[in-house]
Amino acid sequence: MRKRTLFLVFLVIISFSLCSQNIRLHDFPYSVYEATHSEDENFHLTVKPFLYKDFKKGDSIYYKEFPRKLDHSIFNKNLINKESENFNISLNPIIGSRVIYRYAQKKIFNENSLGLNINSSITKRLKLSADYFILRTNNPFFSSSFQDSAEIVPHFGKSIGTLGDAVLFHSLTGEIAFTASENLHFHLGKGKHFFGNGYRSLFLSGNSNSYPYFKVTADIWRIKYVWLAAKLKDIKLIEDEFDPSLYDKAVFMHYFSLNLTKRININFFESVITNPYDPAGNRSGYEWSYFNPVVFYRPVEFYNGTSDNSIMGLGLNLRIFKSVHLYSQFILDDLIISRINDGSGWWGNKFGLQAGLKSFNTFKVKNLFIRGEINVIRPYTYAHGQSADIKDIPNLNYGNYLQPLAHPLGANFAEGIIQLNYRKGRLISHAQLNIAKKGSDNDTISYGSNVYLSYNLRPDDYGIEFMQGNVVDLIYAKAGVSYIINPSWDLMLDANIQYRKISGIRNVDNVYFSFGISTKIFNVRNDYF
Repeated sequence: MRKRTLFLVFLVIISFSLCSQNIRLHDFPYSVYEATHSEDENFHLTVKPFLYKDFKKGDSIYYKEFPRKLDHSIFNKNLINKESENFNISLNPIIGSRVIYRYAQKKIFNENSLGLNINSSITKRLKLSADYFILRTNNPFFSSSFQDSAEIVPHFGKSIGTLGDAVLFHSLTGEIAFTASENLHFHLGKGKHFFGNGYRSLFLSGNSNSYPYFKVTADIWRIKYVWLAAKLKDIKLIEDEFDPSLYDKAVFMHYFSLNLTKRININFFESVITNPYDPAGNRSGYEWSYFNPVVFYRPVEFYNGTSDNSIMGLGLNLRIFKSVHLYSQFILDDLIISRINDGSGWWGNKFGLQAGLKSFNTFKVKNLFIRGEINVIRPYTYAHGQSADIKDIPNLNYGNYLQPLAHPLGANFAEGIIQLNYRKGRLISHAQLNIAKKGSDNDTISYGSNVYLSYNLRPDDYGIEFMQGNVVDLIYAKAGVSYIINPSWDLMLDANIQYRKISGIRNVDNVYFSFGISTKIFNVRNDYF
């Protein structure tokens, strides 16, 4: 707690001389910002968060003229804003108040948040942002997903306590950004990232808790290259007991995006999960070669003979019409081609596939967005195995704070998603349907779904089938309307209805109505199980 407090004080102090470049990683602004560059032959849509500097219209997309000066200040401007030739600073509140009605229980729940956003800059090269808020909620989704033994709240990490039947937690994110040149950028902060063109990402998504990171981004010609190093926290890998303590591990990533032609983008992704411990459980530091921003991780891991967990991926994006995009991702954990079609069902073929289509200004209707997406991931992808008698070593699966770093369903599932958004000025209507099926695990056998279960708990080496285990089905539907009150704050008023049905080893059938006002920082989703 003391370290978090000191980090917050540091960000607040330094923010008076530094400012934000990132657009917050939330769905609503991104559907609009992507549309502004959907026909741009040299924009890299797959690297998020976006930077404001990359947009000709900047943050004025939602700008609206008001006849009265007071209205203009309330609905367009920062709460406090000071500018000079080489320095500016803005402060905005982070607020939230939401009422949730769960139809099955005939019960009302609520959540409330309060915090502060600070943006500042000195010259055009050095910038910083910081968001801090505290939230109190008895939201039934958090209640059902809350990990009591580890005190972890989905998307947010450790709770800081309870108040009656409500959970209390806080969130601190921020970034210092330095522009060394027009083509080279350095980022140091705590937050989330997303690689991909889809609603989900099989590479890296905003699903887990925020993490400290250092990122280097290079833009050269039609190439965008990202090197990302992040410190993660996770549980120990002990197969017969649960330890609620969190231990250090790290992820190192490369992401290479090339706009091959005006219509074709290809991208390559690789990552390695490692920890600072030797096989005996003694702290020895991280492998120095992973800090090399251009080295390939898989050969390094193989050469060193480590038990680190490396993953690779390949993406292809096609602009087939003026504003219609086909996109795909292939994630590879392990693969032996000779065993794919030999009928043996070898467990070690671990991979996943995403395919999707999204359309901007669909049917020539301005601001009508439609997406269709399919995600399929084989058993044991993202998971890791390690001897249970090695203590005090964190799980080297592809996860953070008990949540997957990529797809929230983990592995051993198939999912289909349909989305529709329409925007008229600041008013946004949206609808979504998810249908998913997965083979889940039990306490003693891993069928390949939960990335936090060791793959050493698999039932066999052969005869492994897709969707094996206890089959669970999900139907999730959502519809609603949102109004952007002030785009400078990312402050929105929204009303939603959600239907969530889970059938299989556990059964859930609920309808939720919600209404509220909130500052949108990042996505908080419950379209998984």
